[in-house]
Amino acid sequence: MDIIRGIATIPNRLSRITSSGSYISEVDGLRFVAIMPVLMQHLSERLYRYSDIEWARPVSQDPFAFLASRGTIGVYLFFAISGFILCLPFAKHYLQGGRRAPLRAYFWRRVTRLEPPYFFWMTFFFLTLLAFGPVDIDGLFAHWGYSLVYLHNIAYSDYTPINPVAWSLEIEIQFYLLAPFLAAFFFSVRKAAWRRLLLAGSIFAFIGLQHALGWLALPYKLSLLGQLQHFLAGFLMADLYLTRWQAGPEKQYPGLDVVAVLAFFTLCFTWSEELGKNIVFAIALILLFWAGLRGRAFRAFLRNPWVAAIGGMCYTIYLIHLPLIEGMIRLSRHLKWTNWFGPNLLLQALVVLPVVLTVSAVFYLLLEKPFMDKDWPARLAGWLKGKGRAALSFIKIEQ
Repeated sequence: MDIIRGIATIPNRLSRITSSGSYISEVDGLRFVAIMPVLMQHLSERLYRYSDIEWARPVSQDPFAFLASRGTIGVYLFFAISGFILCLPFAKHYLQGGRRAPLRAYFWRRVTRLEPPYFFWMTFFFLTLLAFGPVDIDGLFAHWGYSLVYLHNIAYSDYTPINPVAWSLEIEIQFYLLAPFLAAFFFSVRKAAWRRLLLAGSIFAFIGLQHALGWLALPYKLSLLGQLQHFLAGFLMADLYLTRWQAGPEKQYPGLDVVAVLAFFTLCFTWSEELGKNIVFAIALILLFWAGLRGRAFRAFLRNPWVAAIGGMCYTIYLIHLPLIEGMIRLSRHLKWTNWFGPNLLLQALVVLPVVLTVSAVFYLLLEKPFMDKDWPARLAGWLKGKGRAALSFIKIEQ
C-alpha cells in the first residue's frame, strides 16, 4: 500500500511551478498530446534505420509508419501553446484591465526559466560529440556557439548536429521576442468581433504570404516567417479563453470530443506544403485546441494527473529524448514481434519510452523544475552573499 501511495504522489511531485501562480492543467495535457507524436516519430525513424527485420511490406507503404512520421505536428501544437501562454498576461491587460506586464520582467523570466536547462544540455551533448563523435572540431565549436545563442538556423539554414530538435526552440525564441508587441497589436482592438476577425484573417493571410513569397522553403521555414500562423492560433484561443470561457461557467461540449479525434487525424493528413492543406491544417489545429479547453472526455483526459505531469515536463523530454532514443534503440533493436512494422513499433515504444520518460522525470526535477521558481536568481544571490560573508568572517578570525 505504501508503494501504491508513493506512486500516486508522483504527478504532484512533477507538477509545474508557474510564475503567475495560476495553472491550466488542460494546457499541460495538450503538451502531452504534442510530445508523444514527436517521440513516436523519432522512435519510428530509428527502428527503420537500425532494425535488421525483413519487413512484410515496404515501410513507405505501411500506415503505422506513415502516422508515426507525422510527429512534427506536435511541434506545431507546441507553437500554438506558446502563443496561448505567452500572450495571456498582455491580453489580460487589454481585455480585462489587468496590470500591465513589464517587458523587463517578461524577458528576464524567459531567460531565467529556459536558459539554464538549455545551456546545460546543449553543452553536455556538445562535449559528448567532442569526446566520441567523428566530427570536425572547429566546425563543432561553431555549431555549438551558434546553437547557444539561437542563431544556428539562420547561420546554417539547417538543423544543428548538437541536438537537431533545437530548430524549433530557435523559432520559439524569435516568437518570445515579438510576442509582447504582437499581443499589443491584436488585443488593443477593443471590439471582440473585429479582434477575432483580425486574428483569423492574419492566420490565413500569413499562410498566403508563405506560399507567395516562398517562406515554406529553407531557410525561411526554420524561422518565424515559416511558422507564425501556429502561434497566432494560440492567440485566438487565448482571446476566447479570457473573454468567454474563464469567467463563465465551465460549459462542456461532448461533440468536441469527436472533433478532437478528427482534428488530430486531419493534422496528420494535411501536414503538407500545399496551400489548401495548410489552410485546413490551421483550422484543425484551432479545433484541437478548442476541444482541449471545452470538450468533455478529451478535456478530462488532458486533466488526468499523469497526462498533465508528463506534458508539464515536456521541455526536458524534448531536449534529451533524441539522444536517449538513439542509444536505447541500439540495445532494443533485436527485439522482434512479427514482420510487420506496426507491432514492432509498439513493442519498441513499450520498451524505450518508459525509460525515456523516467530519465526525463529525474532530470526535470534536477535541472528544470528548480528554475520554474521565478525567485531563484534572488535566492541564489542571497545564498552566495551569505557564503561570501561567512568566508570573510572566517578570514578575519584566522588573521
